[in-house]
Amino acid sequence: MVDPLEAKRLAAKQMEQIKSKEKFKRRRQIEAINGAWAMIGLTVGLVLEGHTGNSILSQLAGYWAAFIGLFVR
Repeated sequence: MVDPLEAKRLAAKQMEQIKSKEKFKRRRQIEAINGAWAMIGLTVGLVLEGHTGNSILSQLAGYWAAFIGLFVR
């Protein structure tokens, strides 16, 4: 016969393992999504660089200046 306290302890340990696996899986999904957005952003930057001739850094500087220009006159 199984001791009820031992069964509860074992069930709690198994539940903790399941939760940690789910948390790890979710983190991997988040990292994959972030990586995909980074690649999309880089691709857009390179396409705009080819179209306008401005480097990615100068594009960012222009966007930053325009954003700041909204608040400072």
